[in-house]
Amino acid sequence: MRKSRERSPWNRRYPTFWLTLAALAVTVLTTVVVTQDRQTLLRWSVFLFTDPQQGSTLFRGKGCVRCHSVNGVGGKVGPDLAGAGGHPSDLAVLVAEMWNHAPNMWERMRADHISYPTLTYEETAYLVAYLYMASHMDGPGNAQRGKWLFTSKGCIRCHAVTNKNGEQRSLWNALGAANTPMAWTKAMWEGAPAMEGAMRKAGLAWPMLDGSDLNDLFAFVRQSSDHYVTEAQQFPGRPERGWRVFQAKSCITCHELEPGSAGSSASLPPEKWLAPTFSQVGELMWNHAPEMQRAMRNQGIAYPTLPDEEMTDLIAFVYSLRYFDPPGSPVVGSSVFNWRGCSLCHGEGAQGTSIAPALRGRGANYNSISLATALWTHGQKMYYLTQKSGLDWPTLQKSDIGNLLAFLNSPIAQPHPQEQK
Repeated sequence: MRKSRERSPWNRRYPTFWLTLAALAVTVLTTVVVTQDRQTLLRWSVFLFTDPQQGSTLFRGKGCVRCHSVNGVGGKVGPDLAGAGGHPSDLAVLVAEMWNHAPNMWERMRADHISYPTLTYEETAYLVAYLYMASHMDGPGNAQRGKWLFTSKGCIRCHAVTNKNGEQRSLWNALGAANTPMAWTKAMWEGAPAMEGAMRKAGLAWPMLDGSDLNDLFAFVRQSSDHYVTEAQQFPGRPERGWRVFQAKSCITCHELEPGSAGSSASLPPEKWLAPTFSQVGELMWNHAPEMQRAMRNQGIAYPTLPDEEMTDLIAFVYSLRYFDPPGSPVVGSSVFNWRGCSLCHGEGAQGTSIAPALRGRGANYNSISLATALWTHGQKMYYLTQKSGLDWPTLQKSDIGNLLAFLNSPIAQPHPQEQK
């Protein structure tokens, strides 16, 4: 009996073994979580904590505006960097186009004896965030089409240009004198409950808007005003303030940021489609306004009012959800690195040569902004070196950016101990 009660060496070590194993598992799990959190922070902080307004100031202060315009405002020497809403822009597109356009820019600056401005990582982040936001701003709109929409959508039934006394008055004054596209969107949002009630009593269907409808309607209405402010003259909103609005106004109650959240009616994750322009977000809000009102009443949520700046910030936040580094494969990125000729100077595995420094194995973490900053800082030297060597400047595609970043951030494989013998 005594022997049966004695514990074997394994039994005596059993608690220690499992405690050690548990500690090891916690350490591994913590490392994975911290690494993922760090990558997520690097991925999202590029925009969410970047002020596009400062990018607008830098665009002028660094002299970019002398050659480049943004939505038609600025110089005409170089291309328009926004394209008035017709520019399918995301972070990878912006960086790839900056890379591909760089040699022409450097040659022109050298020919015109323009001093080359310096850009820090933070300044590059501000500039790229500003250009990203500007690329989704609306163009001037089609006033003639807006006039037709004003009648065909039934707006004229309630928003007549003459008052009940038969007196003519400005259509602009009749509709609340919203003098910016965002103010126009905000006015329609806040007026939606009253309009929906009046239309329901009159037996009228809720008018649906699509494409450029909202922007064209605004173009028609603003013809009667001398106080219109173009969207290109406005500062873009600030996404971190928009995130606070998104929470404070209870948008987060129904609209999930990640797919699969319980109780949500519509998701806003990055992989979902996002309207090309700001006014088209306003159209989505308008089209779903009656449904949103019912859902909010059912949950006891008050219909939110949005001052002009809150609407601008809120839409800036929505667009920030797709502003992130693209995914990629380090295996494909390794091939792209060779295909584009990067390995001719930086080595086959980006480990450096006598001509150019190593890009991997230095503890650096690359993202699209650091890639753009490196281009701006060292690109001229790289360009003249390729010219001297008779090499073409590599052209990058949008899909290259994510793969190259994945490759540059991948660890350098250590040789197996047997291979070292």
